[in-house]
Amino acid sequence: MKQLIILCVAFFTTAVSLNAQQISLFDSDGEARAYIDYDEEATIFMWDGTPVAFLEKDGSDVCVFGYNGKFLGWYEDGIIYDKKGYAVGARKGATSMITKIERIKGIQRITPIKPITPITPIQSIFKSSWSSTSLTEFLYIGKK
Repeated sequence: MKQLIILCVAFFTTAVSLNAQQISLFDSDGEARAYIDYDEEATIFMWDGTPVAFLEKDGSDVCVFGYNGKFLGWYEDGIIYDKKGYAVGARKGATSMITKIERIKGIQRITPIKPITPITPIQSIFKSSWSSTSLTEFLYIGKK
């Protein structure tokens, strides 16, 4: 019995540490749609495990690029902004939205090779409202 308890504790600790470097991203409805995996070089995966984008530092900005090479937007203070400066997604606690319970994530698919990134535009003035583009639609623009 003691061995079973130790095994369960070890499994739980391993499971928690595996997810320690993943930040869930919620859409404007508070639904977890994607996540950033910092163990996979700041790759953004859709909830089903599809890699669609990645974060890359450009000076003081953290930019969001698609695996197809397109510049998508910025990530600042836990919020993803589109090119016009509207929020499309956020981590829990970055905004005042109430988030829903996260579903089980899909198995991560193989991450593509990062493309050469284009010159980034001048950062937009970030707005306090949500984009009309959903987080899912925004991220799929960058899918290879």
